[in-house]
Amino acid sequence: MKWIVITGTWKTEDKQVEKDVRQAVRQVLKNGDGIITGGAPGVDYFCKKEVLRLNKLNYLRVIIPRKLEAYIQHYKDTQKQREMSDKNVNNLEVILRVIYNQSPASILEMPHDILTQNEFNERNTEEIKYGDEVYAFQVNDSTGTQDTIDKAIRRGLKITLHKKYKI
Repeated sequence: MKWIVITGTWKTEDKQVEKDVRQAVRQVLKNGDGIITGGAPGVDYFCKKEVLRLNKLNYLRVIIPRKLEAYIQHYKDTQKQREMSDKNVNNLEVILRVIYNQSPASILEMPHDILTQNEFNERNTEEIKYGDEVYAFQVNDSTGTQDTIDKAIRRGLKITLHKKYKI
């Protein structure tokens, strides 16, 4: 079994991106492989939602840069800065709690006390550390997605799928 890192921007609710992510998740799981993703909205959320819908949590690893409660609180505290709706923050909280309650081993918490871009980039490093391949869904040249891609290339991981979108 391989572990596929699915990465992409958190700043979109685009239907085409969601469709492409869900299709990729289905293919990875059909191949008997597992998925590593982050705990963010957008691409990570679409990924988590599809795995949950297919009831394949034993094939999912979600890496978050803080303990779950502090991570959720971070999104609540910064939602206005991130221009996130109450609905998006609530959906993210619900799906993370459902995954944790059904399969605590699926959530991998990093020990950071604060969250800046550096800690999110360290989370990207952790994803690559455990991954075998990368599927990237890069919207508007997302720098976080590019960080993951660059780290994967340096580690010698295959970038199997790299879709780019302009939204």
